[in-house]
Amino acid sequence: MLLPEDVSPNSAADSSSGCISRRSFLKTATVGAQILAVPAWARVLGANDRINVAMIGQGARGTDLLGLVLQHRQIKADVEVVALCDVYQKRLNIAARKVPGAKTYTHHQEVLARPDIDAVFIATPDHWHAPITLAALESGKDVYVEKPMTHTAEEGLEVARRVKELHRVLQVGVQGLSWQRWHKIRDIIQSGMIGQVVAVQGTYSRNAPVGDWNSGEFWSIDPAAGPDAQGEEHIDWKQWLGPAPQIPFDADRFFRFRKYWDYSGGIATDLHYHVVAPFHVAVANDFPTRVAGMGGLWVYNDGRQVPDTFLTAADYPSKFSMMIQSSQVNENGPTMMIRGTKATIHLSDEWEGPPTRQYDYADIVPESSYVEEFVKKNGDQLVRVDGVGNEGDLKHIDNFLDCVRSRNQPNCNADIGQKVTIATDLSVRSYRNGKVYYFDAEQEKVLEKS
Repeated sequence: MLLPEDVSPNSAADSSSGCISRRSFLKTATVGAQILAVPAWARVLGANDRINVAMIGQGARGTDLLGLVLQHRQIKADVEVVALCDVYQKRLNIAARKVPGAKTYTHHQEVLARPDIDAVFIATPDHWHAPITLAALESGKDVYVEKPMTHTAEEGLEVARRVKELHRVLQVGVQGLSWQRWHKIRDIIQSGMIGQVVAVQGTYSRNAPVGDWNSGEFWSIDPAAGPDAQGEEHIDWKQWLGPAPQIPFDADRFFRFRKYWDYSGGIATDLHYHVVAPFHVAVANDFPTRVAGMGGLWVYNDGRQVPDTFLTAADYPSKFSMMIQSSQVNENGPTMMIRGTKATIHLSDEWEGPPTRQYDYADIVPESSYVEEFVKKNGDQLVRVDGVGNEGDLKHIDNFLDCVRSRNQPNCNADIGQKVTIATDLSVRSYRNGKVYYFDAEQEKVLEKS
């Protein structure tokens, strides 16, 4: 078994005394791990060995990930896609045509039982992220899992703990953390140029007239598909539900799962995750101390449960506050800023938003009482930093595969993932329950205060 050469000093501590629902969670996790009674530890990769990977989930993101892995392979032939998995036969057939040599599966449990697989890419609905990830870790495999890392805060803590204990590599699909953008911003902050960071803000907003998560190739409903269909229209609904509540087949829930709480956290976990995670790299990778979520279902009336406009707010022990405000019915969210006591960093929208806010530079502007000091140190009243734009998704895939071989920790590792999950999941709980939530980092417990 390979051991990591570089484990983050902030990796999660053993949380055996911690979470409010770990016992019940572990019962759920066995749904994904039940076939793996005896762990099959990973093979040791030689310098010239290819990394054998499996792709679990071939919906929208799974298709993108498969394309990226194949793109990586064209540039650097150090990886082989040996297994493809999906509960919907049509999607599985489409993926198989792209990788004729890969074996296809309906059940991920069979994939994870293969000892020749080194790493898995997980792009299932959120409620399956933790069970499949834990089962993969236990079988000696490294994991690339789409965001959110897990569906709940407690699951995130458990995954981070097992990654550390089993010495595995885990990458969460926040592609921006593999760009120069946030590493450059971190260096600027650490230089003291903007003083103490006191507040950060951002957005991930879009405007979809037909309803976000409704249109497009992978969100459109195929009326012929279902558990009673034959051939490529067949869906293994029971396998898809897994640990979620057992209900009759619902095509809208299957094809548009992000609209429902049982399988997703909506805007918070799909979109805000991309905005929260960078602040953990640039400012401080802390557990939040206090989290609130607000918003509503103001426009969409299509039966969805999750809000179309949402705000995540959190305080951190490094003495700064965060506010992420997004909408699916207006693309102009708050501009991205990191606000310090001496200066403010103004950044473009990282994802989507209005075209006028898509640029690859950051402007640093001093506070009025610090202009003279700022100019003396930097030569001008405005400092522009170039090369901090969107660099695409491939670098994140490259980073993961490099770490599978080197055993270094990837750019969005499990420690970052668990802390971002705490912020996003607690914001969802706050919205749904009308409460502010607190987190005790020492005990790793979610708390409510009256």
